[in-house]
Amino acid sequence: MTVTSSRFDAFRPSRLFLGLAGSLLLAACASEPETRPCPQVVVVSDASRQVKFSGQGRDLTDVLFEASISAGRLVCDYDDNELDWDLEVQVVAARGPANDDRLANLSYFVALARTDQTILQRDSFDLAIPFPGNRTRVSALEEVGQVITLQGQEHGGNYRIYVGLDLTREEMEYNRAN
Repeated sequence: MTVTSSRFDAFRPSRLFLGLAGSLLLAACASEPETRPCPQVVVVSDASRQVKFSGQGRDLTDVLFEASISAGRLVCDYDDNELDWDLEVQVVAARGPANDDRLANLSYFVALARTDQTILQRDSFDLAIPFPGNRTRVSALEEVGQVITLQGQEHGGNYRIYVGLDLTREEMEYNRAN
């Protein structure tokens, strides 16, 4: 799984290639629109929020930052037996009273699983969100994507994409208690 902003392969199209591409484009316009589904996106509820404390204290004055994660737009593109998906992931962070460096350092995960919850791949991504000027609430928008090779009659509906914040055991327990 990779974090992508754009993908371009450097090549020089020939006139023959352009003619073929034009013919294929016209044929694609005349064909039916894609009806196969995208994977379902699930934000893991226990991992959708993080409260990061300074040291051992658990008082409001000990909060470095609070963060939440959500999934945005999911785009799927089928090409024969491959499904290329791209997902927007948004993280919103609020600066706490104990945060002197004006930065929220966190990580989030994206996992691909079958609908039977068998995890096929899980990747973590580090994210540093600065609090510029006097801002105490900021957000970051990331894009993650992957190409899935489909087997037989599989389609995107056979998969789930799980998203959440990477939490310590204590942070997970804090979320469940609050």
